[in-house]
Amino acid sequence: MSALAQWQAQHARVQDAPAAPWLRALRADAWQRFAAQGLPGRRDEDWKYTRLNTLERVPAGTAPLPQTAPAGLPDGARLVFVGGRLVSAWSQLPAAVGVTVTSLADALAADGEALRTRLRADASAPARAFAWLNDALFEDGLWLQLAPEARLDGPLHVVHLGGAGNASSHLRLLIDLAEHAEAQVVEHYLGLGAEPYHVNVLAQATLAPGARLRHVKLLAEGAAGIHVGDFRVRVGRDARFESHLIAAGGGLLRQDLDVDLGEPGGECSLRGLTTAGSGEHVDFHTRIEHRAPHCRSEETYKGLVGGNGRAVFNGRVHVHPGADKTDSAMTCANLLLSDRAEVDAKPELEIYADDVKCSHGATVGQLDEAQLFYLRARGIELAAARALLMTAFARDALTGLDGDVAATLAARVDARLPML
Repeated sequence: MSALAQWQAQHARVQDAPAAPWLRALRADAWQRFAAQGLPGRRDEDWKYTRLNTLERVPAGTAPLPQTAPAGLPDGARLVFVGGRLVSAWSQLPAAVGVTVTSLADALAADGEALRTRLRADASAPARAFAWLNDALFEDGLWLQLAPEARLDGPLHVVHLGGAGNASSHLRLLIDLAEHAEAQVVEHYLGLGAEPYHVNVLAQATLAPGARLRHVKLLAEGAAGIHVGDFRVRVGRDARFESHLIAAGGGLLRQDLDVDLGEPGGECSLRGLTTAGSGEHVDFHTRIEHRAPHCRSEETYKGLVGGNGRAVFNGRVHVHPGADKTDSAMTCANLLLSDRAEVDAKPELEIYADDVKCSHGATVGQLDEAQLFYLRARGIELAAARALLMTAFARDALTGLDGDVAATLAARVDARLPML
């Protein structure tokens, strides 16, 4: 069965399930838009270096659900999803004043009207095929709401286990922070088993004036896993958004990150790390829209690519008319660890305002032989010397993180280095 046939069957099933008329209409409209647009191909500029033919290897039907919670789930507040559906028994909701965490399945069943406006697609957002597909097929997800001045004590972990439940899973995440609220959300995408599977995630965040959101996403899918993520963030006046994106395993990983700085004083800091070994393909696309004056953006993405792995980075900063005093800097640096590895980097600046400070750059190179010689001359073996240099290179992606989150990500990255 083709991927399209699987999705058609999923769409028929969700449309047959009890649902409010507006939700049926939303799903039907999204499916029509997806069917009209079709999957992106090599002629689509944003997918020029990434092919989706591996989707045809995703089996139909479902895999059995795990009977017990897997080892290594993060401590503290967490929501655990398997195959796109919440497993309440393995989850633990945070207990903080002004913080509301709801599964979308529960919200739709209890009071779907509250979600009607929130789920409506933003007319200014990019029309992407997988976003329409998510609208048409999602059944569960997360809705995080913080009241004014509320603070989430400690990170909220969102864990998704792929390769179990649905072979093709569609997860929706909504994050709404009111004025001067603060939260840290950590997404973990972990693969189970060796069979091919597909995960499609659409996330949307809205930051009211003065709000602060730190977002971490760890991609550690299975070797045959396909992950397509789309995260859209709207940043209010004097609000700040921080992103840390780590690719630490998966057959094909694609992440789009769009940040809209629509009010004066908004800031965003984006950091990412790609690790890609043999048989792995990682594609990061970022877009920052500077629509208002006195906004700042900074992004630093790094890549470690070995074997016949491939990494793609496309970063675009768009400074709109009237967005004076914009301050933006973009850096993409990559290391090729073998003669078969490949990196395609494309930083872009599009400026339509005066009195701005913008910079961008990309590099692709190899480990410094002089530095390797220096370490080996002091008795450090070659493998250990390479690992030291790679670790130092990768640590930028973790800058700004602390505590258990930083330790967990550092351990994941360190474990990956010998595989590259």
